[in-house]
Amino acid sequence: MTEFDNQIDDIDDSDDDDVDFDDELDEGVEVQLIAKSHVTMSTLPVTGEPRVDDALSRLQDITALPVSEHVPVYDDVRRRLHDTLSDLSGQ
Repeated sequence: MTEFDNQIDDIDDSDDDDVDFDDELDEGVEVQLIAKSHVTMSTLPVTGEPRVDDALSRLQDITALPVSEHVPVYDDVRRRLHDTLSDLSGQ
């Protein structure tokens, strides 16, 4: 028996310690699952700040580019967002 097999056996032996999470919930506590929304190029948020909206719209360019050319676009968007934030914060 290999060391890996021994580790698997140790894991299997620990199954006896399973926890029943239903028993640990306080009565009256409601558990909700929140679905994550996915942002796509067609659902980019409109912020109302023209410089931010313009920078974010640049992300649409990556759909027509090979992956190897995505980094310059991301760098441009990051730089533009950083510059806008700096301007808005007075720095």
